Amino acid sequence: MEPDLFKLLLHKQHTAYLLMNRECEVVQSCGNFLNFALSEECLIDSRDVFDFIPELIGCDDILLDILDGNLSDFELENLNRINSQEELFYLNIYILPYQPLQGEKLLLIILKDTTEWTKIQQTLTQQRNELHLLQQDLAQTNQQLEFILQHYVPREVSKGLLEKRITPELGGELREVTVLFADLRNFTSTSEKFSPRQIVEMLHIYLNLASEAIEDAGGVIVNYMGDAVMAVFNAPNLQLDHGLRAVRAGLIMQLKASQYHATQTQDIPSMFFGVGINTGLAVMGNIGAQWHYQYTAIGDSVNVASRICSHARAGEILIGTNTYETVKHHIQATPFEQPLKFKGKSCETMVYKVLGFA
Repeated sequence: MEPDLFKLLLHKQHTAYLLMNRECEVVQSCGNFLNFALSEECLIDSRDVFDFIPELIGCDDILLDILDGNLSDFELENLNRINSQEELFYLNIYILPYQPLQGEKLLLIILKDTTEWTKIQQTLTQQRNELHLLQQDLAQTNQQLEFILQHYVPREVSKGLLEKRITPELGGELREVTVLFADLRNFTSTSEKFSPRQIVEMLHIYLNLASEAIEDAGGVIVNYMGDAVMAVFNAPNLQLDHGLRAVRAGLIMQLKASQYHATQTQDIPSMFFGVGINTGLAVMGNIGAQWHYQYTAIGDSVNVASRICSHARAGEILIGTNTYETVKHHIQATPFEQPLKFKGKSCETMVYKVLGFA
């Protein structure tokens, strides 16, 4: 290879080399060592390889092992230097044995400027770290969002929103649903004897019992109203047996209350829910203002369910005619002696008291 061509290659590849003898003296060199040396003076005043590459100090045994054939090569990566322009750069050093055609065995020390590659790797590492931090922030945000959705939005509704089965906009769809209202009886008069903190504790216990019963039956709680709870069946997911599910929720609710009264040791009065259930058409969807939505049911069937609940005594489960027709083969129920006349309704409504499953 032509010498000029060889030097051009070394220059373009930002590479230099040294040949070192057994006494660690530089016997030959080629390339722009100003890119690699600690100072320009060391190129003039010294032929000691350690002046060129102080990182090799203490590596005498390794260098001799390479010369003697006990070690094939040696490599130092990502060493840094400050050039004459006070700029930081990086280099790799490769050391391997070299045997010329005539003469003693030498060590070939190749110096490669890796500044550009190292800076790319540093940038990639920094970007990966930033991406990892962003992923952590996103995971934390998702956890917070999931917490908010689970605790402030009905579970099936939040799942539908995330899966885009429910659009987050005002409005809804007309469908047949079964609506359940459950209201604690004698709560207002009982709460007069307790502090606000104790009242909140009682509400937490009883509403938790009601919520568990509703969720066990597959219902969706759409509203808490003081000591009352409102739930819907057959929305947002389709449930062919929604009437029976609502009745089951009412029975489980009363059973859980009885079990709690039998086992609880706290100074909390024993109370039962009055439960009203009705089946009919309602608009299911997001109702409210532009800045605040609530997933709920709107319609005459909902109002009837609320009116039925108002007639239910503690521990009773009352259902309307439509619900009764869908579950009559599965439950025991007795009709009221005469239909009830609800305020605002032109027609009377027959109501049934649920006794249990058939």
